[in-house]
Amino acid sequence: MRKTYNAMLKFKVALLALTGQPIADICKQYKIAESLVHKWEKRLKDKGSIVFSQSDKQKKVQNETEVANLYQRIGQLTTELEFLKKVVEA
Repeated sequence: MRKTYNAMLKFKVALLALTGQPIADICKQYKIAESLVHKWEKRLKDKGSIVFSQSDKQKKVQNETEVANLYQRIGQLTTELEFLKKVVEA
């Protein structure tokens, strides 16, 4: 089974690698493979600017739209479930 790491740990490790701390020390400290450190560091370098690319207002509008879509989907699924319960009972 593969071990998974949360986003905060990946970010912390990538930052440490970018600051110049020896990769071997980071690997020992967090008990992870060097290849992961390099991968996370590269991802942070390549995509780190995305964090600052959207304004907070744009993110809020995007999140509100996603929430509205999810509520709509929940309503649809609830209606379908109730319909199927009635069909099974009949």
